[in-house]
Amino acid sequence: LDMNMVNGKLDYVLQEDQRIKLIEFRKLVADILEPNHDDQFLLRWLKARDFDLSKAQRMFRESHKFRKKIGADTILTPAYEFPDVYKKYPISQYLGFDNENSAVRLFMVGILDYKGYVHSLPVIDLMKILIYFLENDLKMMHERKKSVGIFEEKSTFILDFSGFSLKQFNDKSVINAGIQLITMYQDNYPETLKAAYLINVPSYFSWIFNIFKPFLNAVTLSKIKIYKTDEWQDELWKIVDKDLVPAFLGGNRTDPDGNPKCTTLVNWDSKIDTIYYMKENNNRGGPDPDMKSAVVQQRSSLQVPVDIESKGSILKWAFRTKECNIKFGLFYRKIDKSLEELLPVENVDCQLIPEENEYLCKKTGTYVLYFDNSYSWLTAKQLYYKVEVEAPQIIQTQ
Repeated sequence: LDMNMVNGKLDYVLQEDQRIKLIEFRKLVADILEPNHDDQFLLRWLKARDFDLSKAQRMFRESHKFRKKIGADTILTPAYEFPDVYKKYPISQYLGFDNENSAVRLFMVGILDYKGYVHSLPVIDLMKILIYFLENDLKMMHERKKSVGIFEEKSTFILDFSGFSLKQFNDKSVINAGIQLITMYQDNYPETLKAAYLINVPSYFSWIFNIFKPFLNAVTLSKIKIYKTDEWQDELWKIVDKDLVPAFLGGNRTDPDGNPKCTTLVNWDSKIDTIYYMKENNNRGGPDPDMKSAVVQQRSSLQVPVDIESKGSILKWAFRTKECNIKFGLFYRKIDKSLEELLPVENVDCQLIPEENEYLCKKTGTYVLYFDNSYSWLTAKQLYYKVEVEAPQIIQTQ
């Protein structure tokens, strides 16, 4: 990579101190780098954290851990299959490349059945669908580099709000799902959004937007362009060819039979049939039945003591919350009853994927799993957890 070239054009010139930080950042995260993690990829994380090495490293490592848990690195393989409800009621449509070689994707957000989706799929499945879009778009932009010689990593999103109803958002689960998807996107795909065109927004749109705005970082907000009816077309046509955009949005694209509604691209019958709804006893995405449950009240904490009788035992644990995150740490209870920190108390996002870990116990005694919700003023956390102790392995020598 020419260090003065980003996305194939002279739009971001690295200062000398930034060059040095890029080199240092590569060293700091060398243990988790993949062969395809070039300098341009690493710059995304540095830019997202204003070239703060500590913050960029933390962000990258947390994302690496998340990707391994959710299977993002293998989601484009044949092993991943879209849920049946998505096959019939797709969320997004890929349109092609804009004039600057960015992938263009259409979201018909005005007709999406949000309640139907959150009742049909756990949030983790919705997250995997979004990850599939993002990974697939990045892959196509990588492949396009071979033919045009310019590599772009940023996508252009068109979100059409035609037909949008405020009733869709009177369900708390819809809002929670939206917040989690936004957070996942920003935390794991920094510097991959070129522009989001929110078009045909209704007059009351600000009410909905203000719910999600606190969860959007400044960079994302700066790339969101909001338009009412027809105000957006002149701006969009500057970067997106009309031949890519459906005729019902003012473009030239139609079905092979000339239908301007592009029914081969968009499913206008978007109301999800209740046969896809998860039954109350459907435990997909729920806790392991072997897990214990507890409520950690707001401004409070929970200690789970575990007695270790043999040196070299391995203490294993897994936990998740029903909603929201929680802080976790591991301690050793000394003779004077004070607690010695073994693993620092840190925030854990475990409402979607259980947090699993283990610790080699070098001495006998009582170890304490510490769940901290003291930072939350209003929200109690429903916690599910399990603990196992694996006896030390005896190595026989001849």
